[in-house]
Amino acid sequence: MKTGGSFIITIILSLSIQAQTVVTKETGTIRTTSSSLYKAGKELVVSISIDITRDLSSNESMVLVPIVCDTLEHRLELPPIYINSRKQHIVFLRETSKKEKSAQALQRKNGNKQTMHYLQSVPFEQWMNQATLSLIEKSCGCGIPDAEDFICIARLHPRPTFVPQLAFLTPQVETSKIRTEKGSAFIDFPVNVTAIHKEFSNNVIELNKIIETINTVKNDSNVSITRISIHGYASPDGPLQLNERLARERTRTLKEYVSQLYPFDGKYIHTTYTPEDWEGFEALLSDTTFQDKEAIMKIVTSNMHPDRKEEIIRMRFPAFYRFVLKHWFVILRHSDYTVEYHVRPFTIEESQVVFDTNPKNLSLEEMFRLALTYTPGSATYNKIFMTAVQLFPDNPTANLNAACIALIQKDTKTAAVFLEKAPPLPETTLAKGVLCFLQGNYKEAEALFRQSKDAGLLQADDNLKQILAVSYTHLRAHETLSDL
Repeated sequence: MKTGGSFIITIILSLSIQAQTVVTKETGTIRTTSSSLYKAGKELVVSISIDITRDLSSNESMVLVPIVCDTLEHRLELPPIYINSRKQHIVFLRETSKKEKSAQALQRKNGNKQTMHYLQSVPFEQWMNQATLSLIEKSCGCGIPDAEDFICIARLHPRPTFVPQLAFLTPQVETSKIRTEKGSAFIDFPVNVTAIHKEFSNNVIELNKIIETINTVKNDSNVSITRISIHGYASPDGPLQLNERLARERTRTLKEYVSQLYPFDGKYIHTTYTPEDWEGFEALLSDTTFQDKEAIMKIVTSNMHPDRKEEIIRMRFPAFYRFVLKHWFVILRHSDYTVEYHVRPFTIEESQVVFDTNPKNLSLEEMFRLALTYTPGSATYNKIFMTAVQLFPDNPTANLNAACIALIQKDTKTAAVFLEKAPPLPETTLAKGVLCFLQGNYKEAEALFRQSKDAGLLQADDNLKQILAVSYTHLRAHETLSDL
């Protein structure tokens, strides 16, 4: 077992570049002759050999920084390599070497070929199983690193990069696009009065909220209003019988006010009312923290008569009742309104304009067709799918497609959230397989890919081939190690 295990470790964790990588200048070259990553016990060992024939000017210093990173967000900078002119090497020994004790340095002797061997080890971490090794070149004339030049002069690819193949779902055509605009108006009335006084309290602003909502919809040539709903609420203070009359008549008065402003047929405006808004009272109470909260909540949620609830709260908790009388009851007298409208269908060309101005008027299927006109993975392509899930947050298809976008971007946290609302289809199984792979759960990823393949998804077969090439042998190596 030990012989087999050692063999696998050598193949998997000791990888080198056979071809030489060269940076060529007029004055010579810097050439990596061999580079390797390998695991030795609990350490990751980095070995690099460099041949140098490039001549440096008297004030020149080149800094090569080995970088170990993976395809996600892990990045580890190793101690740098300094190749210095004679003058800058003196500066290095006097200043830089004291700050960077692990750095390796070579004094360049122009006109001669020099070879430098770099060897460093760091504690091995799980993510390093997918690591690559690169060198980033930095150079300046002072012996201290300047801005990164990002000229890669050595690179290791210990494994192929996984390119997930995903399957998007085509949304169903929305036969009738019905949309709504909603709001609440807090219209104030004098005590026991049901007529609207525009100049009373803050009524001008509150009435304008309803008018502006209706006008926004009415002035859109792509839509037609199908229904306006008004639901009036009275607050829980006072007798239920009186509050029922006030809620009913004040709601009817508001309907008449709207009807006078617009040539709507009476059938377009529908009204309902709630005599006392105890649900709103309960919601406000839930968001409040104070000593008697639980006792009051039991009263509010009980089945006793509303007048009795108010009486008990007023008698047992007078300070609290005075507070709600001043601050809560005024906002529990409100009129909730909904403007329902129908949106016409759009061509792809029209959809582009609507997406830029009012994407809510597009159906999920219209946004999907629009996305297909852009290059997959482009900023606009991704934006359309993410806008779709924002507008249709509970739609399974929108959530699956948004998860696919997140997975392509290697955003596993966002993808996992969207997949919770994705439909129980092979396409979702495929996406979950990609998620598992990106999270390092290779066994589960392989199982999910096989399920997707059995369901007929061609993308699953491609993912299986990739996962076998990328991680299967690596997984077996770990299994072998556990047996040692």
